[in-house]
Amino acid sequence: MEELSIIIFATLPALLGCWLLPENYQIKAVGLVSFFLLAYLDAVSLAVLLATSIFTYYTLHRLTKEKVAILVIGTILAVIFLFFKVDFASSHGFIRNRALPLGMSYYIFRQLHFCLEVYKGDIRDVKFANFMSYLLFFPVFLVGPINRYPEWEREIRRRRWDTDVFSSGLERILFGYVKIVLLGNYLISNGLYKFIFNLGAEHKWLASYLDCLRYAANSYFQFAGYSDIAIGISLLMGIRIVENFNFPFLATNINDFWKRWHISLSQWCRDYIFLPIASYTRMPIIAIVSSMLVLGLWHEVSMRYVVWGIFHGLGIAAWQVFDKKFQFDFKNRSTQMLWRGASVILTFNFVVISFAWIKEDSFSEALEVFKALLFIA
Repeated sequence: MEELSIIIFATLPALLGCWLLPENYQIKAVGLVSFFLLAYLDAVSLAVLLATSIFTYYTLHRLTKEKVAILVIGTILAVIFLFFKVDFASSHGFIRNRALPLGMSYYIFRQLHFCLEVYKGDIRDVKFANFMSYLLFFPVFLVGPINRYPEWEREIRRRRWDTDVFSSGLERILFGYVKIVLLGNYLISNGLYKFIFNLGAEHKWLASYLDCLRYAANSYFQFAGYSDIAIGISLLMGIRIVENFNFPFLATNINDFWKRWHISLSQWCRDYIFLPIASYTRMPIIAIVSSMLVLGLWHEVSMRYVVWGIFHGLGIAAWQVFDKKFQFDFKNRSTQMLWRGASVILTFNFVVISFAWIKEDSFSEALEVFKALLFIA
């Protein structure tokens, strides 16, 4: 919350710069505010961002559309990403006494997106200042969404002062704070946690299930709230960015869930992991599990997130096999509603229980939760 408060505070000079300066300098001014903001929050994080950005841009500039450039950039960025993620997770790591570089998970994936789109020919002739403005856009820097450069560039060209858009931005910021402070922190982290804590040993199954629900609900309200604030601040600057959540707990199947939850990351994995692997192997199940594995490792390089990613990947694969084999076409509206309700409940519980893999500090503790849920312990 402290970093979020600083970002809100930094919004004022960014707004002044992006609306009062000459048009050619407006977005660059936002990037400059972001530069000093990151330098204040964590100079090491700024150094990592600058080093990777300069390397990515100038390697692409010299080797545009050559496969070797994509291979070199992708490999080095992946190594940097994994180094910090693995090292941070290790009790003997180099950076064990400090946090991960701020926003690294997001700007590394933005850089990978950028170089892949350059190779495909969808991005061309981008100036370094514009590239850095894109990466340093502070509303999405810490918590996403993972916005893409072509859409970003289009929004920059289209942006105009609009009172309705500015008002919508303020509303989204307010909604975000309500989700984080009232729903996430007060009702879920405080209220529901106390209720679970007071359950006796005779209610072990209920306590285990509700704790999974608590973790899932709090993750949603916190993350969706931060996304609302990022989208809201962007709207204040006249820039629309991609939505990141769309009522995910109303999904009718696990495939639908991942079209609603962390949309920008799941779409990134679909476009750059699933589609290439599916095209090359002609085996969608391998592509699904691989993309979900990458999605899990994006959060944390650990066994619990590996299992969580595979768990969801197998769930999506199973759903797609089921959906192809059984095509239900209910003519009766009541039957349709009943089937939809059952589908939502089943998907909701699959997702909630899956959080048992990642809510605990270790894989062994997660297994104990599953034992309780399955009445084994």
